[in-house]
Amino acid sequence: MGVGSISKTVPVEFGGRWFWAYDVSLGILLLEAIHVAVQVPAEQRPPWAEAVLEDLRTHIRVGASFAFSLDGDGWDDQQRSYVRSIIAEAGRRLRGRGMITSAEAARRYVIDGAPYFLRGHDQIDGAVVADLAAAIERLIQDELPPVPAIDRRWYFGVGDGPRTL
Repeated sequence: MGVGSISKTVPVEFGGRWFWAYDVSLGILLLEAIHVAVQVPAEQRPPWAEAVLEDLRTHIRVGASFAFSLDGDGWDDQQRSYVRSIIAEAGRRLRGRGMITSAEAARRYVIDGAPYFLRGHDQIDGAVVADLAAAIERLIQDELPPVPAIDRRWYFGVGDGPRTL
């Protein structure tokens, strides 16, 4: 992602509920989910998988420019389930990976031939990104805790656990 977004937050939406995600963490999570998907030979993937993966790439490219909606009109139930499963597996892998240096990230997380924009981070904590994957699953299951104030939302994908914005 050669061009950085002005905002660092992306709404992640499902079922009329949403939370904020740090755009770098969401980008890393989606790039890892794409890695999960493409490790399956193309002939074994669903026929619509590449279109779904291109949707994920589009979200990575635009960063905080628009919401990441898990139940938008673009995907049917089968496609949403596929995205949910590859995000969950990406979260498991990232949790096991631990700290990822910017050099490692530059080699692994590439979009349109360029390293993904890390906003100057020297390293990315895989556990923090994995927590974002878990928050996405909790959002889908309607298991996120209530926010402590009416005009606030949860903010995931940042160090020191979730916060509210």
